[in-house]
Amino acid sequence: MSEPYQLLDKEMLYHKLGTHFYHKGIYTPNSILVNPAKLVVGLARSLPENVKVYNYTPVMAIQPGATIQVLTPYGNIRTANIMLATNALSRELTPINHNQAAMATFASITAPLSLEQQQRLPAMKSWGLTPVNAIAGATLRYTKDQRILIRQHVTPAICGRISAEQTYRVTQQHQQLFNKIYPQLADVPITNTWSGTISVTRNGAPIWGKLMKGVYSAGGCNGAGISKQTIAGTLLADYALGIDNPLIDAMQQLGQANYLPPSPILDIAIHASLLKERYIGRTEV
Repeated sequence: MSEPYQLLDKEMLYHKLGTHFYHKGIYTPNSILVNPAKLVVGLARSLPENVKVYNYTPVMAIQPGATIQVLTPYGNIRTANIMLATNALSRELTPINHNQAAMATFASITAPLSLEQQQRLPAMKSWGLTPVNAIAGATLRYTKDQRILIRQHVTPAICGRISAEQTYRVTQQHQQLFNKIYPQLADVPITNTWSGTISVTRNGAPIWGKLMKGVYSAGGCNGAGISKQTIAGTLLADYALGIDNPLIDAMQQLGQANYLPPSPILDIAIHASLLKERYIGRTEV
C-alpha cells in the first residue's frame, strides 16, 4: 500500500504514549482518529431530503413476504425492499439472517487528567493505539480533553443483551488494566463504562447481498465496523439499485458467511474460541 510507517522501541513508545508497558509498536502517521458517535450524528444530519430518520424507534421484528413488514412500537412500515444495516442484531430480527453471532465489547474512559497528573506524563498530543490481538488486547486513546479511553474484553451477547453486572465487572477489570499500564496515574478514576455489539461470522466472511426477494444485508463486520461497513453499505445500495460498480465484484469475492450451529452448541464453541484467543494474546495485557 506504500503507506509510511516507523518501528518504535520501548523508549520511543514511552515518549508517545506515556507508558513503559509496551515493548514494540508500529507508528502510522497517516492514520486518522474518528469519533464513531459524532460520525453517525453527522451522517444523519447530512442525509438528502428524500431520506427520513426515525429516531428512538426500535425495530422489534421484520416479517418477509410479498410485502415486507417492519414492526416497531409506534407503527408498522410496509415496503417492497429493505436493506439491513443492523449487523449483530440482524439474527434477532429475521430468521433468514442466521449465520452471524452477536458479541459485546466494552469501553471505559477516565476523568480528565489534572495539570498535576499530566505532568507525570511526557508532553503528548491525542493518539490512538490498537492491539495485535483484538480479543485479548486493549485499544487505547488519549483524547484532546486529556482523558484515556480503554476498549478491552469481548464476550458473547446472547440476543444482543449485556447486563449491568457484566458491565460493572468489566469496569473493575479496566481500572486494574489502566493501573497496570499507567501506575503513575493510579489516582485517576474511570468515570464511564459502556458496551456495544459486533457481528462475528464463523469464517470471517461477510453477510452481504440479497438474502431473499426484497431483503438485502450488509452484516458480519467481524469487528471492523466503520471503515469496512461503510464500504459494504455503499456497494449494497448500488447492488440493490442495479448500479454498475466495479467494486461489487471485489465485495462478492470475499465470500459468504458459512453455517453457525444453534445454541447450546454455538455458545460452547464461542466460549472455546474466546479462551483460545485470550491465551494466544495473554502477553498483551
